[in-house]
Order: sequence, then C-alpha cells, then structure tokens
Amino acid sequence: MNKIKFYFLLLSLLSFLWIIMSFKPAEETIDLESAISNKSISVEFISTGSYSGESLIMKVRNLNSKKLIIRINAGTYFIAPKSDEQNLIIPQEDMLVLEPKASKEKVLNGYCTNMSNAAPNSDEEFTLSKINVKGMSEFLNLIKGKNLENYTLQSAIWSLTDHESVSNIDGENSADVDFLRKELFKITGQEETWYKSRQAYAINEDRQINKETLKINGKLNFITVKGAIIHEEIYDSEGNLLFKLSESTAKLGGEVGYEFNLKVQGWKKGNYEIRLMEGMKLVKTFEFVV
Repeated sequence: MNKIKFYFLLLSLLSFLWIIMSFKPAEETIDLESAISNKSISVEFISTGSYSGESLIMKVRNLNSKKLIIRINAGTYFIAPKSDEQNLIIPQEDMLVLEPKASKEKVLNGYCTNMSNAAPNSDEEFTLSKINVKGMSEFLNLIKGKNLENYTLQSAIWSLTDHESVSNIDGENSADVDFLRKELFKITGQEETWYKSRQAYAINEDRQINKETLKINGKLNFITVKGAIIHEEIYDSEGNLLFKLSESTAKLGGEVGYEFNLKVQGWKKGNYEIRLMEGMKLVKTFEFVV
C-alpha cells in the first residue's frame, strides 16, 4: 500500500514538474495604436531634435503581466506640439519586445512631412495621429522590406507631402532608387526627368531647412553616327553660354547614351540646359533645374 502511495506521489510530482517546465509565459503581438487604446502600455514620444532618421524616442511601459510584441506600423504618424514645427512619419515597420511589467526606450526612425516648418526642438513630446496624403499608402507599399538610405526616404516623402521634385530622390541602391523614382513620378503626376539632382539639407539658426543642389547626374541618350565628335554646352535660363565641355568621339552609331555628371554646388537657383553639339550642329537638348 505504501509503495502504491509512493509511486502515485512520484507520478504526480513528475507530472507537476513537466507542466512547470513546459509552461511558457503568455505573449501577445499587438500594434502600437491598439496597445495604447486598450491600455496595455503607457507611452511617450520624445523628440531627439532631428527631422530625419533617428528623430523620436519611444518611452514605453508594459502594464500587462504578459510579454508584448509591439508592431509599429509603416505610416505611423506623429504630430509636433507646435503647429509651426514639423510632423513626423514612420515609413517602414518596426518592432519592440516588452517583457511583463517592463519598461524600455526605443529610438524610432521618423521623417519630416512639413519641409517648410521648423525642425523640432529636442525633448518635445509628440502625439500619435493619422496622416491623409495622396499616394502615401502606395509609397509605403513600394518601400516595404527595402533597405534605403535616410536621404532616399526623406526626399521621397517630401515629394508626396511637400510637392518637392522627384528628381531629388537619389541613393546607393540604384535599382531600388530608380524603380521608386519611376513609380513616384506616376503617383505625384510630375513629369519624369532624365536626371537626379542630389541635394544638401542643412538646418539654420531658426531651425528652418535650407537646401542646395550639389550635382546633376543622368544618362544622355541621343542618335548619332559612328565617329561623330560630340561636346556639351551649358546654358542658363536666359540663353547665356556658361561653359563648353570637352569633346568625345562616338564609338558607335545609332541610338547611344552615356552617363553625365555635373557639379552645380553654388549655382544660382533656376533652369538650365545642356546642348549636345556635333561641331556647330545641335544634336539634342536636356533641361535641368538647380
């Protein structure tokens, strides 16, 4: 009888240990907005003082007794505390894991949606909101899972929110950038250009964004004959010849093209024109904006 009791007790103990060892704390995957609305978390969004990239610090506490996997959706939008300051958007999905009752800080990659407004001051608190910009959802789908530079993302967002030129979009991953540009020309209704115009952005003492075109680059496509001697001439909007570039000989005939790069830093803002010349004969013109 004692043996039976002993074996029963041992079996119960082993069963209990198996249950304890196999037990995993409950966890839930939830999006940020839902976690806030159902009071699963308390959270603050604090500005770092940047307008592009690592611009917000999310200070969050898990109010639950279960692990939370918080999904910060692409398109999550934040309103600045002052109407003359830039609002921010998260263009690509992010995640945060919070243990039960734990607190954590996470830096969020937010990007300016109001180029003409002042950059935010550091330590300002932003509030979660909704954005309604034509073409934004299509853009967010285009960049899903893509590894794009801050510059690429920011200039693309400004083409939607501030009607900046899609030509300004540039980046290291040329295939993804070229595809993004092509689609954004369609989405924004802007006329597609042959060139990219790399910009430099800087914040002045009034926290306003100043921009300057650094260079123009793109492919000059034209029709010529083998052996033709070609050169480029650069003109301003009033038709004044600024300078003539060196000559080159076409190695092939028919439809040909080559990469063209021109540094324009310090140039007066306005419209310019490249005239592709064969001697005194005009072959083709290419317009660009600085």
